[in-house]
Amino acid sequence: MPKITSLLKNVAANSITMGLMMLFQLLSVPIFLKYWGVELYGEWLTLNTLTAYFQMTDVGLNTATGNSFTFNYLRGQFEKCTILINNNIFFILSAFVIIFLLIVGLGEMGFFIRLFHFSLIESSVVNTCLLLLFFQVMIGTFNNLLNTFYTATNNYARGIMIDNLIRFSEYAVLVIGVVSRISIVYVLVFGVFVKLVGLVYKFIDSSRFYQLSLGFRFLRKTELKEIFLPAISFFSFPVANSLSFQGVTLLINFFLGSASVVVFNTTRTLVNFSRSTIDILHKSVWPEISISYGKEDLFKLRQIHYRTMGFSILLAIGTTLILFFTGDFLYTTWTKGAVKFDLILFTLLLLALITNTIWNSSAVLLQATNNHKNFSLFYLFTAILIFLTSLLILTTIKQVQYIPISMLFVDILLMAYVIKKTLRITEDSFSHFFAGTLSSIRAVFKSFPTAFSSFIK
Repeated sequence: MPKITSLLKNVAANSITMGLMMLFQLLSVPIFLKYWGVELYGEWLTLNTLTAYFQMTDVGLNTATGNSFTFNYLRGQFEKCTILINNNIFFILSAFVIIFLLIVGLGEMGFFIRLFHFSLIESSVVNTCLLLLFFQVMIGTFNNLLNTFYTATNNYARGIMIDNLIRFSEYAVLVIGVVSRISIVYVLVFGVFVKLVGLVYKFIDSSRFYQLSLGFRFLRKTELKEIFLPAISFFSFPVANSLSFQGVTLLINFFLGSASVVVFNTTRTLVNFSRSTIDILHKSVWPEISISYGKEDLFKLRQIHYRTMGFSILLAIGTTLILFFTGDFLYTTWTKGAVKFDLILFTLLLLALITNTIWNSSAVLLQATNNHKNFSLFYLFTAILIFLTSLLILTTIKQVQYIPISMLFVDILLMAYVIKKTLRITEDSFSHFFAGTLSSIRAVFKSFPTAFSSFIK
């Protein structure tokens, strides 16, 4: 029963996270369009997209360290846990200094203005905003590292709830700033302050579960080398995502302009409401997978795999059907008619959501157990395919609505690859996996409350 409670708490905490994100996205789009207009909002989206590259500064070390920390904590290797965290902090600080100097140098040369054709946002404002957004990412990186202590001690939900409070405060500051017509620079300054206060509070709170010792004496090359390969492999994911998500957005801006960026991003955001629902499940089972793997419980890993896949498929199909029949109305109401609804783009993105869900439901097991090295390289390869295919579409057809076709093709490749890799980790066969997934789906139709409560027995 304690494990059931733990999972349900994870789901509840991540549900609140998704709810906050959905609320912000629902409110922000019409607010931004009303007070800024399509062109300025498009430039803001482009500017904000650039910050996604800052999030790659830790080169995946946070995630790899978090998994390894959990495995070692459960095995009582506490000294190694301390070494892992100290190595991580030292590496991230060094990386942030380098990235900071790079941003300042490129900003002074006017690189960002010239490359992305900013016309409504002044050069000095662009550079200042990028630095402030960088500081927010830096603070957020250390904040995410503290989640390691909550996960390993089975208090994951508590850490996420603190994150939700911080996130809500950030959203509130941004929306209030736009409505009040406060300079975006000051809005971002307040955002940095909110994240900093949140980091201090979370550090104090996490000390209740794990007392962290800091110092150069805890730095070890051996442990850093041990975790470096999994970390670099995790680094491939944000690099790949930057190509297939932010990279595609920047391509659209370059070839078709900021108005097309708004069409693509708002449509993708609406579809991503469904994706966010599924992500709740994946994020909630991640700690359970890491703990089961640390205890070498293969039976539990298989059960989690079956049920994660079954529940995810049902969520994807159900939410896709609802959105398909209500999408036009929701989109037009949401944007207040300022952006025209594109049915082809919307439908293709919905289809890509289903195919993406299938391989992602298996990929979470690879990532939560640090068995993602080969997968990360293959994922990076598929992201390059998406980027190049999108480039081809934009230079030949010159229409944004057919870009999701490249995503559908890549998802089929990923489904075959990821499921095969996952079954090796769980020492399972495809026939047992298929039967287990169908059994989980049938259980939902028989009795949803009972099936959900018994997600992990």
